[in-house]
Amino acid sequence: MDDAQDGAQNGTQDGRRSDTRASFPSSDYFRQSFEADGAPNPTDNPAAFRGLLRSRILAFFADLAAIIVLFFAASILFGILGVLSLGVLWPGFGLIMPVLFFAYFTMTLGGNRSATPGMQWQGVEMRTWDGLRPGYVQAFVQTLLFYITATPLFGLSLVVALFNRRKRCLHDYFSGSVFVRTNRAQ
Repeated sequence: MDDAQDGAQNGTQDGRRSDTRASFPSSDYFRQSFEADGAPNPTDNPAAFRGLLRSRILAFFADLAAIIVLFFAASILFGILGVLSLGVLWPGFGLIMPVLFFAYFTMTLGGNRSATPGMQWQGVEMRTWDGLRPGYVQAFVQTLLFYITATPLFGLSLVVALFNRRKRCLHDYFSGSVFVRTNRAQ
């Protein structure tokens, strides 16, 4: 197979692998996610995983604080719009928080930096199991699976990270993602 044909299959024109994933792949992707062959290896690069779970927790609380600020700003705006629309928009007020959560995490994890502002502060990035940057679809699935596994299972999703070398949580396995340290934030 020549480079152009190989590149067409991998989503590039010149045969090189791109650094982002445009669409969410098949079930093979999920099966291979549990092995994470292309992701950084803790044996070869232990600094990429040192203190990762603590950093992810701190990053989540920082992101949660940012979302709360956005929620209050959106609530004020929605309240004003509700009064101006004579209450027609008030029933949609219940959608503000879920939309903010999903938009915030999907747009930042699927963006150029593959990290939320809290993760950037802690020096953490999201990667696919094969080491690429995630796309928006995978970022959305990661966010959805986080809330599905974290809400009813409470801390069980985090406990899974204590028993694997890449510090992957339950939702990381199901979404095919790996989080790594990009720098050593102290």
